[in-house]
Amino acid sequence: MARRLCTTFGYKWRTIERPEDATNATDWTTHSFPMRPRALWSRWQDAGILIGVRFPNQTRYALIDIDAGGDYHDASSLEQIREALETIGIVRTILTRSSWSGGWHLYCPLPAPVSTFNLACTLKHCLEAQGIKVKPGHCETFPNIKPYGRKWEVTEYNGHRLPLQPGSGSCILDHNLNPTAGTLERFFWQWDFCMQAQDMELLIPALEQGRELQRKRRRSKAGKLEMWADDLRREIDLGWTGHGQTNGILKAIACYGRVFEGLADDELATYVEQMALTRDGYQEWCRHQGAIAKKSRAWAKWATRFWWPIGTQQASASTSIHDGVVNQNDEKQLDARRRISQAITHLCKKGELPEGVTARIQALCKLARTSVQTLYKNLALWHPDHWCVIPEPEGGGVRSRDCNETSTNPPEQPPSEGLHTLGELLRCVPVRDAQKNLYPRGEGGGSGGGEGFSTGWQGV
Repeated sequence: MARRLCTTFGYKWRTIERPEDATNATDWTTHSFPMRPRALWSRWQDAGILIGVRFPNQTRYALIDIDAGGDYHDASSLEQIREALETIGIVRTILTRSSWSGGWHLYCPLPAPVSTFNLACTLKHCLEAQGIKVKPGHCETFPNIKPYGRKWEVTEYNGHRLPLQPGSGSCILDHNLNPTAGTLERFFWQWDFCMQAQDMELLIPALEQGRELQRKRRRSKAGKLEMWADDLRREIDLGWTGHGQTNGILKAIACYGRVFEGLADDELATYVEQMALTRDGYQEWCRHQGAIAKKSRAWAKWATRFWWPIGTQQASASTSIHDGVVNQNDEKQLDARRRISQAITHLCKKGELPEGVTARIQALCKLARTSVQTLYKNLALWHPDHWCVIPEPEGGGVRSRDCNETSTNPPEQPPSEGLHTLGELLRCVPVRDAQKNLYPRGEGGGSGGGEGFSTGWQGV
């Protein structure tokens, strides 16, 4: 039996382990070293240790975990889960009690290896199609649909404990859900019987359909948004199932309230606190009940700063300041705009501002130390079709302005001094005074034989 156990559950990487008498059922330790078969068998025999394994890329079994006290821990729900599995060709299963807590593990042996990820997708979708929601604390599938890792990053499937381990409370259940005295040998006898009964002609195409359905959900933008909202609601509705979950639940509530309810600041903090107080397991498992108001305000402030309501645009630099703190990205944008403005003013004063767009970009990139992409995000600061030079009312200098910009408080008197910008660089024409039907007179080198310019400017 040692060889059979280590062969059936033979993936040796990232095994999990915890003491059998641990107070917290989630305190599993993940081993960074490969677990050799002899070490695995030795730990399985040790009644003081619980040992678990994960899945490789190909697997010959699956497992449905039905937690005690969950929505599906009853005979009718178990029959519903088995009927859902039959729709994809898994017609025989082995039911065991997972531990002393009374939860169930439903093993699904297969006669041939299949893609682990495809099987994970198919299991989840076939259960949800029959009204069984896959969620922690109620019903979970092993293998799970693991997230995609970044380049050079390896992600593992969730681990599960091994069956019938001495001292763990695990045992085989009969058709009436009663414990039996079955040994490991009896377990693998049932395992072989189930393998021969599975309908692989139905399962193989179902695996491809399950994977394709997962791909379609991942591609759909609307589907992503709906799945995100649904995932947040599930996490919030589930509430506390153990210690160490307060920050995760408060974050989910704050994110949902900000994005999908449109709340912010004090309103969001009140929403987070009230939702947390009414979640299941709060009185039993939350260790921060005395500071829940303070932690709710902190998470509300975080969500207000980094998220925005669905259907609206992200806050700009001028509106994303909260309690005197400016977003780091906004600081970078403001600094880039300042450097561009300083550079173009410097070139204009020296008469070295190129007329062509390409030459102007090259000059600004070098002088302002910025990229072409940043320049095109701020066309009004430099582009010939969007930007012009006007005289300063005092001091005889020059300043730049968007040619499409309109002044709300124009000066009552035209500038008394002449323009200091070269004529070939001036991209403005005089605007006729509608009341006097003539150009206001003044000093300066404008077009039209000594005629000055009005305080309104029109780009060409």
